[in-house]
Amino acid sequence: MQSLRFVTVAILLLGIANTKAFFTEEQHEIAKNLADACEKELGLEVPADFVTKMRLADPSLDNEESKCTIQCMFAKVGFTDAETGVANRAVVAQKLSKGNPVEKAEQFADLCANNEGESKCDKAYSLHQCYHKNKSIFD
Repeated sequence: MQSLRFVTVAILLLGIANTKAFFTEEQHEIAKNLADACEKELGLEVPADFVTKMRLADPSLDNEESKCTIQCMFAKVGFTDAETGVANRAVVAQKLSKGNPVEKAEQFADLCANNEGESKCDKAYSLHQCYHKNKSIFD
């Protein structure tokens, strides 16, 4: 059950599913709970619709609070290193291959493994942006 939960969260965090796709209430709650936990842990304030904005790559998330919340969420599912924000290519590929062809997950992981930025939060946001720039891989 724990690994299914992380795959569900991973899919929601990167927005792997079509943005028009229906998400169950449970899936949305898992992602929202993760965002809420990070918000409390970091002492930040993010919009109530943060998870939806994340899934849609809303440009309003280009701020320190949102970037650091994304980093916290990504670190909790293993997409990024908690201390550095560097993408964990192997984890990204492994988790995304659960709902997608392995070769597509590997291709995405290769493209987005070199997430760059001045801070760990910038690096996580870079990974998030990379997905949205390259999500056609999963079509």
